[in-house]
Formats: sequence, structure tokens, C-alpha cells
Amino acid sequence: MSQTSTEDHYARAALRHHDDAIYLHDDGRLPNADHHFGFAVECALKSLILRYTQASMEPIKPGKPPSVKPWAPDAAGKPKQFGHLPVLWSDVALLLHGRGGSILSGVLAASEPFGTWAVEDRYLDGTTANDVEVRSRRAASQEILSLHQQALIAGVLT
Repeated sequence: MSQTSTEDHYARAALRHHDDAIYLHDDGRLPNADHHFGFAVECALKSLILRYTQASMEPIKPGKPPSVKPWAPDAAGKPKQFGHLPVLWSDVALLLHGRGGSILSGVLAASEPFGTWAVEDRYLDGTTANDVEVRSRRAASQEILSLHQQALIAGVLT
């Protein structure tokens, strides 16, 4: 019996969160839709960086448990962990900079629809979610998930 890799878990979670976000958005439940669009993008980006960069889930220090977040050594060789949006968006854009004209790099550099998205918003009352912002995040998540699927099919990050 084969074990599912972390990048496969992230890939499946991206689709699950995206499907839930679409359902919630179509039902007018903006705060939860918004949150799931963010999680879908986070999961897709983490799946991609684990597949196509030097990022790893290996222990950061020898003899310690595996990392709970993907990480890669920075320019100084120190571990740089990849956490939540919006910082993850910027981190991945920098990580992919110069990778053969990656379409994903272009998408990440062109805008930052998750610039005000925060994982902590799940604890708020939801009154700050607005339809314009959620639509923008829906479009961005669809684009990121489409690029993610293309990368999985083609086996390369284009």
C-alpha cells in the first residue's frame, strides 16, 4: 500500500477547499467562501513548491520531527518556512522568480488579491467580507488551481 505524499495531500485539499468555496460563494455566504478560496490557494501553492522547488517537509533540525510547514533554505542557508497568505503569495513569487518564465510567476507578480486576506479572520464576525473582493479572490483561486492542475498533468511548472 503506497503512502500519500504531503504534496498530494495539499493538492487534494486545494480542490476540496475550492469546491467548498464555490458552493458557499454561490449561496451568498461570503465570509466562509472567502476563507476557503484563501485556503485553496495556500494548498495549491504549497503543493507546487514541494513538487518544483527545493522546499521540503523534512525536519528542520536533525533528529527532530518533520516540519509542519514547507520550508527551503534561504540565501544564507537558514530555513525559510512557508506559512499562510498573504505572505505565502509573495514568498512563492520570489521563490519562483526566474524559473524559465513561469506563467505562475507572472500571475503571482501581476496582482495580490489576497493581500488583505488573513487566516485569523476565521475568528471574526464576517462583516468585513465584500462581494467585489471575494469575486476577485474566486477568480484568482480558479487561475491558480488551473495552473496547478496543468503542472500536475504536464509534470512541469510552466
